[in-house]
Amino acid sequence: MDYQEPHTASDNKRRYILGDLAGDLTAAAVSATLVAPTVTIIDRSLVESASSNRPLLNSLRQNAQAALKHPGRFALSSPFGIVWALYAATYTVANGTETIAKEFHPSMVESITFSSTFLVNVPLGVWKDIRFAQKFSNRPIAATNTATNAAKAALRSSSKIASRAATATFLLRDGVTIFGSFTLAPHCTELVPDSMASFPHSKTIISQIIVPVLSQLVATPLHLLGLDLYNQHGASWSSRMAMIRANLPSATAMRCVRIIPAFGFGCLANMGLRSLFHGVNMDSPLD
Repeated sequence: MDYQEPHTASDNKRRYILGDLAGDLTAAAVSATLVAPTVTIIDRSLVESASSNRPLLNSLRQNAQAALKHPGRFALSSPFGIVWALYAATYTVANGTETIAKEFHPSMVESITFSSTFLVNVPLGVWKDIRFAQKFSNRPIAATNTATNAAKAALRSSSKIASRAATATFLLRDGVTIFGSFTLAPHCTELVPDSMASFPHSKTIISQIIVPVLSQLVATPLHLLGLDLYNQHGASWSSRMAMIRANLPSATAMRCVRIIPAFGFGCLANMGLRSLFHGVNMDSPLD
C-alpha cells in the first residue's frame, strides 16, 4: 500500500501534464486561425507589390475583397494553409515547451522557450516567404530556348547564389522580429510610463504590441532586400537600394500592421486561451 500512493500521484501528474499539453495545442490552433487571414492577405500583397509596379494598396484591396467574396476558397487555399501552419507550429512549440520546462526545468523556462520558438519560427518563416515568392512574384523565366548550355549553367549558379542570399536575409529579418517580440519586449515593460498604464499587466500588453511593431523599422528593409535578391538575380546594388527606398514607406506600414495580429493580438489570444484551458484542466476531477 505504501508503494501505491506515489505511483498514483505520478499518474495524476502525468494526466494533468497531458491535459495541459492538449490545451496548449488547442489554444495554438485557435490563435493561428485568428491570425492567418490578416497575415495571408498582407504578406501576399507585399510580395506582389515588391516584385512589380503594382501599388500596395491596390493589391491589398483586391486580395481582401477576394477573401471576403470567397471565404471558403480562401481558407482552403495553400497560402492560408502555409501561414496557418507557421503560426500554429510557433504557438504550439512555445506553449508546449513552457509547460514541460516549468515542470522539469523551472529555472530555464524563458531561455528554453525562446530557443525552441526561434528554431521553429525562423526556418518556417523563411519557408513561407520562399513559397509566397514562388507563387506571387513575377520572377523572370530562367532561360530562353536559344540559350547555350554555358549560359544555362551560369544562370542556374546565379539562381542558387541568389536564393541562398535571399534565405540568409530572411533569416536575419526573422531574427530581428523574434528578438524584438520575445527578448526585448519583456525588458521594455518597465519603460512604459505610469501615465499610460499603471498596472504591470497593462504595461506588458503595451510593450508586447509596441516593441514588435518598432522592430519592423529594421526588419522591413531586410524583407524587401530578400525579395529583390530572389526576384532580380543580376540586379546592381544601386537598383536594389532604389527599389527598397521606393517601397519602404508602404511596406513598413503594412508590416507594422501585420505584426500586431501575429505577435501582438495573436500572442495575447494564445496566452489567454492557454490559461483558460489550463484552468479547466486543473479543475477537472480525476477518475
